[in-house]
Amino acid sequence: MLNDPNPYSEEAARSLFVGVVFLGAAAALRDRSHVGINFVVEALPRGLTLIVSLAMQALMLAFCLLVLVWGFRGAAQVWDLPTEAIEMPTGLVLGIVPVAMGLCAIRIVLGAVQDIGAWRRGEALTHTEGRDF
Repeated sequence: MLNDPNPYSEEAARSLFVGVVFLGAAAALRDRSHVGINFVVEALPRGLTLIVSLAMQALMLAFCLLVLVWGFRGAAQVWDLPTEAIEMPTGLVLGIVPVAMGLCAIRIVLGAVQDIGAWRRGEALTHTEGRDF
């Protein structure tokens, strides 16, 4: 009995882990708590800080859009394929990837708009919200 684990719980845990990871990435972008090397950017002159920040956000946006498109294609391709234990559509599990990347893309664009607004007002760019966990 102990050598035969329940296949439903393992599959559900794996599916929920995928969701938590990708939605966690979107949440981290929302409050700018992703890992970064801020002291390098903060040491740059004010105008160059904006350029580096916008270039970084453009690269992240390109990556998110690429994963969104290919993630949607992958989820659509296996939509009718049921998972082994729970027998729900595999595309439903994989569909969280393009959804989360869409949320990330929206948050990146909003962050770029905030950075441009802060630069125009003469404020320092916020690279992290400095949350304590």
